[in-house]
Amino acid sequence: MAKDRPDSDEVVKYLGFGVHPGKIEEFWKSEEEKKLYLQRVKSKEGQTSVLERDAALLNVKLMSGVDKTIGIIGSILLVISFFLPVYSFDIYERHLSGSAISFFANMPLAGGYASWGGAVMVLTLAVLALIILSCPVAGVLNIIGLTNKNKGDEYFATLKKYSRFIFVPMALYLLLFLLLIMGAPQPFGSLGVGALGESLDFGAIFKMTGIGFWLNIAGLAIGFAEMRGL
Repeated sequence: MAKDRPDSDEVVKYLGFGVHPGKIEEFWKSEEEKKLYLQRVKSKEGQTSVLERDAALLNVKLMSGVDKTIGIIGSILLVISFFLPVYSFDIYERHLSGSAISFFANMPLAGGYASWGGAVMVLTLAVLALIILSCPVAGVLNIIGLTNKNKGDEYFATLKKYSRFIFVPMALYLLLFLLLIMGAPQPFGSLGVGALGESLDFGAIFKMTGIGFWLNIAGLAIGFAEMRGL
């Protein structure tokens, strides 16, 4: 076995010292390039060292064509949800459903009813209205960020700038769920709405919301996954 091992001269030759002998070339192409690099290093002094996007394949993998397409699809869901039914239920054996436009058209009536139910019901209605408004805004801003024409770090900086708004409807959904955990008794009973029951809680929202409400959640989930990759 010992004879199969190369001697030190062969190792040196294999590593290249005997293949391309001569003076080692200067690493930097110019003094200006060297100075620019040193300036960048000094400007990041004290910051956590990270692999720069423009010097790694991470830049390509992070926002590939597929990733961008999925992000745009999630954003489109947030936009079109505004025009799809956000509520859907039966009242006295008659089916009612409506988009966000219909929801806001009936807001005065719903607000008057909620005022009889107490602070929790009023807050629930207000948060739901803010969710319906903020989701399409988040979708449009995210599309603008995903399709910006900048390159490298500027592209991702612009994307973060526009995409961070997605945390607004996410926070509103969290607040809505907290309010629904508290629940609010119906001031006048179910009023013929079987799905409503005697209180406004998770069960009532689950039964009374339409596809637009749930597409918002799907779009926000996609957007959140996108933001985590940035």
